[in-house]
Amino acid sequence: MIDTLGWIATAVVVGSFGIQDVKKLRIINMSGSVLWIVYGFLKQDNPIIFVNMSIILMHTYWFIKNRK
Repeated sequence: MIDTLGWIATAVVVGSFGIQDVKKLRIINMSGSVLWIVYGFLKQDNPIIFVNMSIILMHTYWFIKNRK
């Protein structure tokens, strides 16, 4: 079951790069990162948690910088 979550997270992240609208790409990519964080907690894998929290922070910074 946990591995299935990892594959779903992978599909969401990979799929996000096929989206032309940068805002939508970042939202979907952030969703994939949230799934990866849950996966990381379930597997007790700190590097997965760290990298995906970093990605979410970078996307959040972009949204704050580019809000209109």
